[in-house]
Amino acid sequence: MICRERIPLQRQNAVPVVFYLAQPPPTGKMRGMPRVRTLIVGIPLALAIVTMAALWTVMRASTERKNEMFIGSIAEPATLNPIQAADSASGAVLGVIFNGLLKYDAELNIAGDLAKSWEMSQRSTFFFETPGDAARAAVNLEAASKDFDRLHLRRRHAEGKRLILELSLPGTADSEELAKFFGDVHPLSVSTLSITAPKPLDNALGEFASHDPSAQIVRIWTNGNLGEVVFLGDANAVAQRLREFLSNKIGADGLAIEAISAPAFLAEPEIQFRLRNDVKWHDGVPFSSRDVKFTYDAIMDDRAASPRKSDYELVLMLETPDEHTVRAVYRRPFSPALESWMMSVLPAHLLADLPPDQWPLKFNRAPIGTGPFKFAEWKTNQFIRVVRNDNYFQGRPHLDGIVFRVLPDPLTLRLAFETRQVDFWAADPWAAGGFKKDARFTVFSSPGNAYNYVGWNLRRPLFQDPRVRIALAHAVNVEQMIRYVLYGYGTQSTGIFTPDMWFFNPHVRPLEFDPEKAKRLLAEAGWTPGADGILMKNGERFAFTLITNNGNAVRSDIATLIQADLKPLGIEVKIEMYEWAVFLKNFINKGEFDAMVLGWALGRGFDQFQIWHSSQTGPEQLNTVSYKNTEADRLLKSIREEFDRDKIIALCGELQQLIYDDQPYLFLFVPEGVSVMWKNAFRVRRPGPDGEWIDEPVTMTKAGWSYYLEWFYRPEYAEEAAK
Repeated sequence: MICRERIPLQRQNAVPVVFYLAQPPPTGKMRGMPRVRTLIVGIPLALAIVTMAALWTVMRASTERKNEMFIGSIAEPATLNPIQAADSASGAVLGVIFNGLLKYDAELNIAGDLAKSWEMSQRSTFFFETPGDAARAAVNLEAASKDFDRLHLRRRHAEGKRLILELSLPGTADSEELAKFFGDVHPLSVSTLSITAPKPLDNALGEFASHDPSAQIVRIWTNGNLGEVVFLGDANAVAQRLREFLSNKIGADGLAIEAISAPAFLAEPEIQFRLRNDVKWHDGVPFSSRDVKFTYDAIMDDRAASPRKSDYELVLMLETPDEHTVRAVYRRPFSPALESWMMSVLPAHLLADLPPDQWPLKFNRAPIGTGPFKFAEWKTNQFIRVVRNDNYFQGRPHLDGIVFRVLPDPLTLRLAFETRQVDFWAADPWAAGGFKKDARFTVFSSPGNAYNYVGWNLRRPLFQDPRVRIALAHAVNVEQMIRYVLYGYGTQSTGIFTPDMWFFNPHVRPLEFDPEKAKRLLAEAGWTPGADGILMKNGERFAFTLITNNGNAVRSDIATLIQADLKPLGIEVKIEMYEWAVFLKNFINKGEFDAMVLGWALGRGFDQFQIWHSSQTGPEQLNTVSYKNTEADRLLKSIREEFDRDKIIALCGELQQLIYDDQPYLFLFVPEGVSVMWKNAFRVRRPGPDGEWIDEPVTMTKAGWSYYLEWFYRPEYAEEAAK
């Protein structure tokens, strides 16, 4: 899962506290100085009062210390509906309220969650001219019997003009190799057309199949305005006849039909999940396959505006044979499929009869989940409290609850941590070194899995020339930014993946800081200095507004340094900052900006279709800079269909290099993740692999320090945790 991140790195905002001695009454010479004294004394005093007020706000928000955990954030969640959320503040709360079918374990292996087991397979169908050809191909295939295990072939049988292969592993490579054993019998080639219609297709494609049998359509899929047909006829001729039919049926305006890259046979992967039978929603209703089906349907419903829709667009059908079985069949191989089912599941019994526009009123601020903690209370701009779910299927959590505090700024957040009103703090870069040396604290550090960037709005003509974007990258001193903003706790980013990922391409070299090269590139692109020194082209000044969210000092510093670095080149940058919710709703989600400073916190998967594919540029979607590149689109689709690890590494490396060369973002840096906890504030008592209980300090796992959160407890409550 991918989420838009307010990467928690801030700079110290030191506010002086000044004490003043009593002064004698003013003499004649001093009578003219009250305004000066007001400035000298009043401003520091006002700042001191602001600091004390911030501290008082934190103290006032505290409650009697129980066996609870207190987590601070300077941003309030946008929503507590998991299929609609895309920000990390929401994700932190949702992670303890909801479950997915699958999850990562502490070692980042895929493990069961609401699903107790799962099985992947694939049905590959080859088409022939006659039933005899299909039968002969099946006989010839016997020559490869010694390779059946290696090629994951379980069963095969001829069915009319079809030869169906059932494999234990999805993908195309095994089926393609098996087809080489068909001998002198050659299967017919399968073609696929993708349709985008001006209105819902309903049964229009089925009517076309009946109207035009010569198209030899073998499969139809529709979802609202989107559709797909797989057929055996001539691709160009069928596309032309389908266009004519749909133009008469639903109209030609906005109708798009294109051939897409797909296997030359029908490759339909399948995942079958067996669900746990001991899970209940927080309101006591049993969890079932109906909830999974409802969640999938809701994600695919455009009214829900879920940014996760692209993760499920290749699903051909989702079946629920019984209450504890879910069967997902895909239209073609989709290698991130298992990770997509880590998406949290929604309660059908509460939402199935409620239209999505009613969710904000009925559910999104008071959700019901299946997770270790239950929603209890949300006070806007103050806190969200969750409490222990005593009936959690993995066992009763040790903590009474968790309080997610919303604090107004980084200074207040730091004060909250230092006064022990917040238990964990993502340490400021300037402070990380000091905390590592202080015996009062436990410090968790790990290679970053996030990066900061400047996104250029490619809808704006100003940024459409790649020479301009590359020039801007050469003009910004990223190494200096890492040194002075992150205090060295980070590395320069070389694109869409981070160095900790197994598919990262280490051969992508960062663009060096070279203002002279930047000037040459800008001149090549037609930008020359105007009378006031600002670059001009065709009467347009090189001036733009750079926006970011307030309350994040690192992003503020980034914007300021970029403004300073670009000024000598004759580029005018205006900086504007907005409250987080306004920043997202009014500017980022609508694409209404010139350039913006943001960051991505990445999941562990290699699929970045949502961020970079040209189909994901609409409102509320994640390709907010409107990046469109046909080669990138091809690579993104190929990555999604590849299961071979080495080939995934090669494809991801190619995609990383391509996008970095294009510079739709000015890729800045990957910060080191540093979190601080008061020494011995918590311990972990968790179930062991053999049914025993393991009691240990909080430690860093590959999945992070908070992986065992439901098993945290305060040491003073050790006896209660041991019950």
